[in-house]
Amino acid sequence: MKKTFTRTFMGPVLSVVVAGLMPSYAASASKESVQLIQQTPVTFTGVVTDQQDMPLPGVSISVKGTGNGTVTDQNGAFTLTAAPGSTIVFSFIGFLTQEVTLSGQSTLNVQLKEDMYMLNEVVAVGYQTVRRSDVTGAISNVKAEELNLSAPTVGQSLVGKVAGVQVSQVSGAPYVGTKIRVRGVGSINASSDPLYVIDGYPAGNDVFINPNDIESIDILKDAASAAIYGSRAAGGVVLITTKRGKEGKGRLEYDYQFGIHQLSKKIDLLNAEEFGQLMIDARNGTYRDLVVNAGKPWSDAMYSDDNATRIANVGNASAVSIPTYLYDFPSQRLIKPQYDTDWQDELYRNAAMHRHNLSFTGGTQSMRYALSGGYQKQEGIIVSTGQERLNFRANLDADVNSRLKVGANLALTSADSREVQEGRFNQGPILGALVYMPIFRAYNEDGSLAKNEAASQSAAYGFQNIEPGCPGQGNTDQPEGRAGHL
Repeated sequence: MKKTFTRTFMGPVLSVVVAGLMPSYAASASKESVQLIQQTPVTFTGVVTDQQDMPLPGVSISVKGTGNGTVTDQNGAFTLTAAPGSTIVFSFIGFLTQEVTLSGQSTLNVQLKEDMYMLNEVVAVGYQTVRRSDVTGAISNVKAEELNLSAPTVGQSLVGKVAGVQVSQVSGAPYVGTKIRVRGVGSINASSDPLYVIDGYPAGNDVFINPNDIESIDILKDAASAAIYGSRAAGGVVLITTKRGKEGKGRLEYDYQFGIHQLSKKIDLLNAEEFGQLMIDARNGTYRDLVVNAGKPWSDAMYSDDNATRIANVGNASAVSIPTYLYDFPSQRLIKPQYDTDWQDELYRNAAMHRHNLSFTGGTQSMRYALSGGYQKQEGIIVSTGQERLNFRANLDADVNSRLKVGANLALTSADSREVQEGRFNQGPILGALVYMPIFRAYNEDGSLAKNEAASQSAAYGFQNIEPGCPGQGNTDQPEGRAGHL
């Protein structure tokens, strides 16, 4: 009974399993066949036109998600190969990008729509704003998102952003702005700097406006665009438009930036031992020449003559005397200097820059506001130099009625600069650090600044006195006591 039941039961089970598998296999095969048919690429042609049915040459056509693409010819025609179901992307400057799904047809004609926002974009030309498409003068425009906002000044943020405009950093000092040349140098005695106009108001050449407040910058290059400003615009015009409030909820933003400024390259100079040996060789050589020229007998043993003997033989003390702390007269050898000072290391430092920006914008349909404040502290790479700058700006716009609109601009900039004189080695520290002797110390044992080290020995050994030009001369309010003479 059990054996019969087993045979009867297994038969239907196997039959059901086989019957169930067969349709599944057939469906899978059919699905793969359809998929293979869909992936077979087809070649199609077409013409791209504008809304006036004029052909558009140079339209970029690509298959989305692949590297396959082409461009239209001078008649707007194209030929492309793609699989049915692919998305074909049509893009062209001044027109909206359009995507079309290929359904297997052999012809695909597309009509692109103009990008009205791009065509209606306005540009300031001094006394009015016009559509970019109507501009005929030489004007360059830079938007806020194109500026290098990590730069500390507006001029530095424009470097490499405007074609045909020269932006040069003439000094590494934080209180010195950039030199901008729009039309080159056109006069011998007159200034070639452009005229800066901020929100319609002419400003000076030292523009310390907060770069984060700028909405756009328009540079007027030709004479026609700058004619309204007269002779002041002989070097071109830089129009700066600041950000204004927009309708919507109040938006509070805070931004902080930190940077380090460093000396790009040091000059390779003599150390204390090299300088000491050079001085010994020079003074000994001068002593020998003066003795020989005077007709007196000379021997190399005379290199051991002390300073008193040298002066008695030839006079001219400052030309033949050698500091006793540098030269061992009996052995005619260098005494290792007690100090080895690199004055470039004493003069320059890694200068930190901190910038804080806080802004609040918003408004209603009839009232819009934009408030911003900025604080920047930038140290100079020369010790004791730097600048602290505080910026505040408030832009208000109100619609009294449909025909009357009023606005107010309030801006405040305060800059506290700690400067250093530049010039010859006896007037500025930059060249002074290159010629000051490395055998002298920079600080006393108690940490105070060592003063008049070379000046006190100038008469005896002919040292060049450069100390009046050292950083902080005449200014006792310097950080860390690093002021006055070296």
